[in-house]
Amino acid sequence: MSCYLSWKFLGDFFSPPAIFLFFWCFSLGFFFLNLVNYHPLSTTSYAAIALGTFSFLAGCFFPMSQLFLKPELLNRRPLFHLFDKVRFEKGMMILFALGMIGFLIQIYHIQSQIGFRNFLTNPQAVREVHSNVKYLGFFNILNLANFAIGIMYFALYKRPKKWVVLMVIWAIVTTFISTDRTRFFYAIIWSFYNVFYLRHRIKLKMKTVILGVSTLVTLMVFFLLIAVVYKKQAYDHNQMYINIPKQVGFLADPYIYLTGSYPVLEAFLDEKEQEEPLWGKHTFEPFVKVLEALVPDFQRAELVGKFYHVPLELNVGTFLQPFYYDFGWPGIALIPFIIGFIVSWFYVKMRKAKTLFLVYGSGVMAFCTTISIFVNHFTQVATWFFLLVGWVLFSYAKGRGEADLSQFRDDIYPV
Repeated sequence: MSCYLSWKFLGDFFSPPAIFLFFWCFSLGFFFLNLVNYHPLSTTSYAAIALGTFSFLAGCFFPMSQLFLKPELLNRRPLFHLFDKVRFEKGMMILFALGMIGFLIQIYHIQSQIGFRNFLTNPQAVREVHSNVKYLGFFNILNLANFAIGIMYFALYKRPKKWVVLMVIWAIVTTFISTDRTRFFYAIIWSFYNVFYLRHRIKLKMKTVILGVSTLVTLMVFFLLIAVVYKKQAYDHNQMYINIPKQVGFLADPYIYLTGSYPVLEAFLDEKEQEEPLWGKHTFEPFVKVLEALVPDFQRAELVGKFYHVPLELNVGTFLQPFYYDFGWPGIALIPFIIGFIVSWFYVKMRKAKTLFLVYGSGVMAFCTTISIFVNHFTQVATWFFLLVGWVLFSYAKGRGEADLSQFRDDIYPV
């Protein structure tokens, strides 16, 4: 309903409050189906979820009210014609090369630390090693941005360069080898939002529905494929807790990813009530990362969450977890408000004057909002790294004149 109302009044299904409400209601709805015998939630957990939701939506209210009070802002012409296609392609080529170098560094690191043979026999160890390439590891995650940028390029122009297909394929293959399902989700969901945000106005027709369904099917297939190849199927080890027939036991994995963060939040809140707050070491991770590089012996907080027996062994407790870690209940009350404001301000700025960077950045933030039911990506270094990459690329791609509108695909500009 939230996405429909967003489309009805704003011409876009995916405004920040619509995304947030849809996925939190969707996730909680599945949680209450009790397909897994999680530990029950207490009043404290429900209060944290309600407070965080209210705070985020309250932060959205002020920027979003501009679009309701001045609907004429939604009809402004995009500014994509101010970007030079050739410069855009040159910038992509540089990013493609850097992504390839980053991936090769990652492969060399894995081979030297643990060996390729462990990809199938010990994928968890490979995943841990995969995340331990300091600083140079950013060149590898650049492939996620390359995928999103490549999809934007195809969605924008009628006659794209063929080599960009190779960049997109290369980028998505690297997510599979990482053994981390979240990376693939990041690339696909981020790109999905970018494609929709590029359109001047979304029309509810069969092609729109097919795009949404095909994206969902792609995510599900890859999710299950990773589980089979890397032996990460939850049903095999937790049958006593799962109320799903064995014939469709593979569905336990997506269900747990969709709902497992709530009992973790419950366990986390119960454990941390008596501990001292960390005063921002999780919430301000990008700045902490810089301090770690500059200040000798600087001790940052452990960013990989502790596993809780709920009764499955899980370790992420929604996007609220780091805020409570750092500031307790005031963190849950205030920081989602700030995030809701920033995300909505960025979205409104994009709707008022669409540029390639604003579309790209809005897609990043839409992904972070989507996955907030699971984990906090708003405060992660990678998110801000992606925004920096986009800002550099699209600043370079700005042209000195206006491009011919005939090079753009249909629905990009108003007729």
